[in-house]
Amino acid sequence: MVNTEREAVWQERVAHWRASGLSQRAFALQEGYPVRQMGYWVRRLRGSPAAPGLLPVRVAPASPVPVEIRLVNERGWTLSLPNDVPANWLAELMRAL
Repeated sequence: MVNTEREAVWQERVAHWRASGLSQRAFALQEGYPVRQMGYWVRRLRGSPAAPGLLPVRVAPASPVPVEIRLVNERGWTLSLPNDVPANWLAELMRAL
């Protein structure tokens, strides 16, 4: 049997299986087809590989979240600073407080 003929035969078998409502295994056993061959042709005729393929993904940069540094004193005052304050400047500030 030529490959195109074989493919046509299996297209018909797979269509019959889909209409049957049975699982691949149950249908293959009922019809006398090798279970593994049934699975092969279902995957092949579906056009998808046996293993999952890669999907295109677009990665967009995350929106910057405004973060601030908040210093809260037990006396009730709060100092809010932007998150891009230099660490050495913040250290000096902390020493001075």
